[in-house]
Amino acid sequence: MDTLQILRILQVALGIGAVIFVHEMGHFIAARLCGVRVDVFSLGFGPPLLRWRRGDTTYQLAAVPLGGYVRMAGEEGFAEGAPAADDELGSKSVPQRFLIYSGGVIMNVVFAIVVFPLILAAGVVFVKPEIGRAVPGGPAWHARIPAGTQVLGVNGHEVPAFMHIANEVALAGDGAVVLELLQPGDDVPRTMTVESELLPAFGFPTIGIAPPLDPEHRIRVDPRTPAHAAGLRTDDRILEVVDGVEGLPVDEQLEILMERAEPVELRVARGDEPPRTVRILPARGDGEGTPVLGVTAPTNLVADLRTSPLLEELGLRPDDRLLAVNGQRVLRASDALLALLSPASELSVRVDRGGKDLDLRAPAIDYDTALALYADLHLAPDVDSTRIVVFPGSPAERAGLRDGDQIDRIDGVRILDWQALVDRTRLAARSGETMTFTVLRPSAEGALEPDEVDVTPQPYLYPSYGIDLLQAHYTYRAPNVVAAARLGLQSSWKFFVDTWTTLKRMLQGRVSSDNVGGIITIARVSYDWTSLGITKLLFFLCILSLNLAFLNVLPIPLLDGGHLAFLVVEGIKGSPVSERVLGYSQMIGLVMLVSLLIYATINDIKRLLQ
Repeated sequence: MDTLQILRILQVALGIGAVIFVHEMGHFIAARLCGVRVDVFSLGFGPPLLRWRRGDTTYQLAAVPLGGYVRMAGEEGFAEGAPAADDELGSKSVPQRFLIYSGGVIMNVVFAIVVFPLILAAGVVFVKPEIGRAVPGGPAWHARIPAGTQVLGVNGHEVPAFMHIANEVALAGDGAVVLELLQPGDDVPRTMTVESELLPAFGFPTIGIAPPLDPEHRIRVDPRTPAHAAGLRTDDRILEVVDGVEGLPVDEQLEILMERAEPVELRVARGDEPPRTVRILPARGDGEGTPVLGVTAPTNLVADLRTSPLLEELGLRPDDRLLAVNGQRVLRASDALLALLSPASELSVRVDRGGKDLDLRAPAIDYDTALALYADLHLAPDVDSTRIVVFPGSPAERAGLRDGDQIDRIDGVRILDWQALVDRTRLAARSGETMTFTVLRPSAEGALEPDEVDVTPQPYLYPSYGIDLLQAHYTYRAPNVVAAARLGLQSSWKFFVDTWTTLKRMLQGRVSSDNVGGIITIARVSYDWTSLGITKLLFFLCILSLNLAFLNVLPIPLLDGGHLAFLVVEGIKGSPVSERVLGYSQMIGLVMLVSLLIYATINDIKRLLQ
């Protein structure tokens, strides 16, 4: 761990600690204003690591940094009807106690209202509100929104960053989304209505767009990876992908080479240094962890397509399986593209349609038409078949399995689809046993003939390069102090509205609760955002502070909102709720909070493993 990483971790710890401190300070100030003695002011829970006493209050830093608390005199409860001392909580009126319990929420909101304008005036780094590419098969893809389109607004709301596009679409729910767009080459914005869709992989409605990439093709390089060993460093610029597919964006050229686990040769530049050529050999071979075969399903299923005259003439349909294009076998999406780009006297596509092989034909096409035709196809993994694609150097390849093999049986048991193959492999991996694959392969005459291959699952390092393209960023800055203050207030209010809408969408099933994150997600996001400057971290801390305020205002026993709800009841009925009701409600609140913490942590761990 280098010095920069240590500094970023310290920034995160201090930032999250500051948000908690602000919340507890709100309770502390409100209690003192109302004349209540504060016995303990703690950042964190559990055993104290550091403590000191000043006046009537003990201040401490505790071992578990998941919050904090202010312990007030008389807060632990007092017998019904028993008098409370003047400096104890029980002696105070309902309005005073309401102020004390809402003090943390108020301070969290004040923190955001004060800090938001400051950072908006200084400038915050965001990912540009621009479409990097439309995800094949998604609503934006069907609407033919081109890459490089700027998104100015969604449903009448300004979107200063790419993440706000996704937020506005998700919170709008399923249905029509009105986009204000400025497409490449246009001088005047246009309005387009797109139907969003709820995708299980995301857990919320989306229009299917990817963020924009850095226009100079700057890269991020992970340490101890092939790219780092080849001499590449973060912020280097890719000038050319050698042997890449001309006419495709740089990221798609890289995807093709990496999908095929081929060496990647790049022309790169660093600062003012002269360009140089770098060759990256993917890391692969024996690895650690769970034993695997090292195979995947073929990506040759036509999951969706966009209407075009050429596709209509060709007669390709959704659910067709591409077997060959221009005489070249198709097992990967890149196989189809490279075959389409290869010169041929006519366009020929062989497909499996409902178990029958068909030959589809159309007149020959030029290079640009081939790129356009491929862009109109959405190819997905064919998980209903048992054909395989074998990774180089994998246990499967070393044992003799080949690309395109059709798995008929494993240990004599018929395999009907990809999931059955995965399940059987997992069982063998746990027991360490060797499996006998009966595969069907084309003979010299073209007929499928059986063959047997013994394979033992082993830990395997899938081909990796350690290189990613950076996203396109810009600095969002308010034009003046007044505008910064106005934007700060608007941002704070809109966040509360969006959070409440998110909660409603979860209850309605339109947003998945899998999107709930805990302390691990908070730490990861804040750590990532520290790389974009202190204002970006402060922007996240404002969001975190408002999150804390919203969570604490909910009427959940043990939280501030639970106390406020009981005070409302007390104000109406003229007396506190009974000790029995209070005790049972706090038990329920504890169960709810612990359950939420466990659920959020499970979600965090799932994200780490993805």
